[in-house]
Formats: sequence, C-alpha cells, structure tokens
Amino acid sequence: MFVTISTKAVFLFSLVVGIVGSAYSKDVTPDNWTTLRVCADPNSMPLSNMKKEGFENKIAELFANDLGWQLNYKWFPQRLAFFRNTIRSKDPRSESGYACDIAIGASPDPEGALGTKTYYTSTWVMVIPDTPIFKNVKSSDDILAMDRRDLDGRKFGIFQGTPGADWVVKNGFAGQMMPFVRMQSDPNEYPGLIIEKNLARGQIDFAIAWGPIAAYSSAQVKDRKIRLVPLIGDKEMRTDYSIAMAVRYREPAWKKMVEAFISRRQDDINRIISGYGVPLVMADGSVVIGEERFSR
Repeated sequence: MFVTISTKAVFLFSLVVGIVGSAYSKDVTPDNWTTLRVCADPNSMPLSNMKKEGFENKIAELFANDLGWQLNYKWFPQRLAFFRNTIRSKDPRSESGYACDIAIGASPDPEGALGTKTYYTSTWVMVIPDTPIFKNVKSSDDILAMDRRDLDGRKFGIFQGTPGADWVVKNGFAGQMMPFVRMQSDPNEYPGLIIEKNLARGQIDFAIAWGPIAAYSSAQVKDRKIRLVPLIGDKEMRTDYSIAMAVRYREPAWKKMVEAFISRRQDDINRIISGYGVPLVMADGSVVIGEERFSR
C-alpha cells in the first residue's frame, strides 16, 4: 500500500508540475510577440533619451527591424532599482506580461536581471585641456610624468566610488579632487554635466568619466579645447568594462534570440557605436578614441 501511494503521489506531483511548467513557458516565450519593449533611461546620452537619439536607441531600432516588430519603450532612470521598475515590473497589457523585455545596455552580470553575451568594451578616460602644456600627453601615465608644479592647483573632477576616484587618490591628488555624485536623484541631471557644465566653465581642469559619456559630452563643449586620453590603472584598478544586453531570468528562448541578433548584426552594431565616438578597447588592449589609437 505504501509503495502504491508513493507512486501515485509522484505521478500526481509530476503531472501538476508539468501543467504549471507548460503554462509558465507559454507566458514567457517570445514566439507570439509583435512588439520589442525596451527598458531605457529617458535622459542619458549618448546611450538613450526620450527623443531616441542615443546609440542604444539605434541598436533597438535595428533589432526591431530585424524582428519585424514594433518598438516601444518603458522609460525609467537607469539607477537604483532600474530592473525592478522595468524588466521585472508586471504589466498585464503587454504580450509578455511585463513593462519591458530587454535593456540594450547592461553589465554582463546585472543585479536583478540576466546579462547576455557582451557586444562592446569601453574604458574610463581622462578629459584634459587641449593646450600646449599637455600636447605630449597620450594617457594618464603621461600626466603622472609631468612636473608636479605644472599640476599644482588644478582640479580633478571625479565620480565617487569609480576608477577615477581611485586613480586620483592613489596618485597623490586627493587634495585637488572635486567629487561628484554618480547617481543623481534629479532625473534632469546626468553624468555628462561634469564635462558639459563643470569642465566647460573652468570649475575643474580635468574630468575622469566613463568613455561613452566622456566622448559625447566633450563634443558638446565649444568654448574650451579639450580632448580624451585613456585612464591607465594599476593591477588593482580596473578601467575596462564590457557591455551586454539584459533580459529576465528563466527565459532561455528570448535570451537565445537576443544573442543571435548580437552575433548576426555585430558589424552593424559596431558601426552604430563608432558613429557616436565611443572609445573602444581593441583585442590587443589598445584604445581607439575617434580616429586615434592609443597603445597601453
């Protein structure tokens, strides 16, 4: 009797799990989707904005065209709780049951979502004055080789808790550091203002920022001549980061489709990113900024 009851219990349990699993799988399969719903920041150029001018917006358009789907956005500042309020936020009106189904830019191991394969690698850079005294500077190492008297009183704008802050402190410039908050509570504020406003107005002399943001925001500055060079860290300081896309956990079919798109259209994605002047880390470790290649 005991063996019979156990067998029935196992059978019933398996049946229930199979039914629930089938229902769940049906909810998350992209087979019947007709809209690419993208989770994006409304004010974070050159990545994205509500005018859809960023390179992540252009990559999303490329993907939607590939799929033959419509393209919609769920806008939310890409800061704390981004995935909780976007890709994991339920929305019964959508085909997937969620507010959006993909973030075009994310770390390979994002908190609250699942990263795809990476599709580009950028690096932190230093924005320096394009003046005769700095004409031979090709990286932050060259700044360190300068006569310190030429650097006295010059302010380094950095974001707290970033490689830029580490570099400034480790190299003895803590007294010349002007820290900025990386994640502003005001959605109208964005990281590029450290260059577009503070550096442009002469409140700081150098800015250390994430490559894509630094390149775009430097191009917006018209009243000062500035240029970008790679930030070189020591063995304990990481400056290069690869970027992936992000999807929800437990949706393997959708993740496979996204990664197939990345593989199939990598050349087109590269052209889009390069069109925004994004500093790119090459396979040999060199960094391409604009038309110039920097060895490291």
